Amino acid sequence: MSLLLETIRLDDGVPSLLALHQERVDRSLRDLFGHAGILNLKDFINPPDEFRKGTVKCRILYGKYVEKVEYSVYHINPVKSLQMVEADTIIYNYKFADRRHLELLYGLRCDCDDVLIIKNGLITDTTYANVAFYDGSCWVTPEKPLLEGVRRRLYLERGIICTSRITAGDLNFFSELRLMNAMISLEESPSIPVRCILPIPVK
Repeated sequence: MSLLLETIRLDDGVPSLLALHQERVDRSLRDLFGHAGILNLKDFINPPDEFRKGTVKCRILYGKYVEKVEYSVYHINPVKSLQMVEADTIIYNYKFADRRHLELLYGLRCDCDDVLIIKNGLITDTTYANVAFYDGSCWVTPEKPLLEGVRRRLYLERGIICTSRITAGDLNFFSELRLMNAMISLEESPSIPVRCILPIPVK
């Protein structure tokens, strides 16, 4: 089995959304290994001095135990366009470090910056983020993402976003798409006009 991964945002050395990350770790350990509560994330977050200022990505690789902790300075990648791709058999409901199936889909982006994955006719995620669409009054996120991200969950709990079944044909009801994950908030995300989301290529 591949190692699992938690990517945690640090702002001036302080972890963000740690309780939600911990809940996901506990759930993954319980579901995959039959136990939870033995891995406390905060015990493993101790960035070196050079990573205690600004926005830093902390990657914790773990199975039954933590295998590696890595730090890197974080900058948001500019994403201006998305290519829709179909992937009806993809499963990524646990945050595994092995992302080869997502990387294969990323390779289908053509001239776009990333792909927007369609599973069984429904929009899900990009290769590294949940998405939210703006309809002129509220932000709507796909009802069934590939991976339920911690920031998506936070926004749902706070009523900042709502869920809906969204197909490729529904894009006309929206004006823009934004990305959200542990490292990117809706406010920080690049705004991607729906006209910059390209349809599934004709085979």
